[in-house]
Amino acid sequence: MKGNNLPRVKQQNRALIMKAIYNYAPISRSKIAEMLSLTPPTITTNIAALMEDGLVYEIPAEDAEDGRGLGRKPVSLDFIEDARFVVGVEINAYQTTICLMNLRGKYKVTMAYIPDNKDYGDNIRVLSDKIGQMIQDSGIAHEKILGVGVGLPGFVERHEGILRRATSYGWNNKNVANDLSSVLKLPVTIENNARAKAIGEELLSGKIRPDTFAYYMISYGVACPLYIKNSMITGESAGAGEIGHTVIEIDGPKCKTCGNFGCLEEVASERAILSRCKEGAKAGRDTMLTSLCPDIDKLSAREVLEAQICGDEFANEVVRRAIVYLGAVLANVINLISPPLVIVDGYIMKLEHNRQQLLAETRKHLFGLNDKEVEIEFLEFDQMTGAKGAGALAIKKYFIK
Repeated sequence: MKGNNLPRVKQQNRALIMKAIYNYAPISRSKIAEMLSLTPPTITTNIAALMEDGLVYEIPAEDAEDGRGLGRKPVSLDFIEDARFVVGVEINAYQTTICLMNLRGKYKVTMAYIPDNKDYGDNIRVLSDKIGQMIQDSGIAHEKILGVGVGLPGFVERHEGILRRATSYGWNNKNVANDLSSVLKLPVTIENNARAKAIGEELLSGKIRPDTFAYYMISYGVACPLYIKNSMITGESAGAGEIGHTVIEIDGPKCKTCGNFGCLEEVASERAILSRCKEGAKAGRDTMLTSLCPDIDKLSAREVLEAQICGDEFANEVVRRAIVYLGAVLANVINLISPPLVIVDGYIMKLEHNRQQLLAETRKHLFGLNDKEVEIEFLEFDQMTGAKGAGALAIKKYFIK
């Protein structure tokens, strides 16, 4: 039995060492041994193998001495960031974004496109063609591509690679991972796009994050994935984080996504904001939105924010009302799990005025010490965040493991 376990132990040790280097580099061999409670020979053997594979390099610490001014300068380790690459993809209600990036999340190539239709087969075919062309044009050898991560809205069974349900696209029980992998000849992993963004923030932000945080995403829908003790909460039905479908108005409007009544998404998402702006403009409300977007049915969040900046009362009224709901629900999340950090990601939060209102509305409803002890951080909006997060998912699965 002991002999049968030896290969598994070796594999586990290598994975632990790789994770320590990835998370804490530059880091010395002795620090890794101390951190993992592994013997120096085990560390030495594994590091030698990683260096032979072209994954790790040594960094001499300049002017480093021990406490007595004697001895060798310590040598630190880090991964060669261009040793391997991943592809990240986000499919959302607006567009599909793709990035090819290295082990530290630095982009080599990015692209975005709007699919011609929502047919599943057509979308998989076009996506695989674009990924294949991107890899070919990059000049990166196929064997250096670890795999592909895909983030998409809906209920996602990550371990099986199956999209159980995506209402906005009408895709149900689709084996996205297998269908893409069979064409690309690369391993593919999938995740809910909001959770993928949170994974990307945890792995690639370059900031030290607490082991528990909430990621509040305000987009076409609203979601709030939770990292609890360094673990993403997915739920038994793969639907954890769907805060947009919690009820905020008992007798509220019917949600166009789920069919229930009074969902947060139906009163405070970008989709809801745009719907109310369009309705008001068509009803003759005094607003500059009709000048900014003469074809009001094509109105986007960009024009709404432009109108806000120009002091448009109607646009500000619609967004303000949405933020009242967003703040109340965010306070509910904070009061429930009391995370030390909430990260807010949303296009409408590009405006400082909207950020300050969200903070004020949230604080109205906080209980106890949460008002002073929970940090709320706003991310700068980046359309590639979801694709980068999906790439981070691929790094975690196919490299750090």
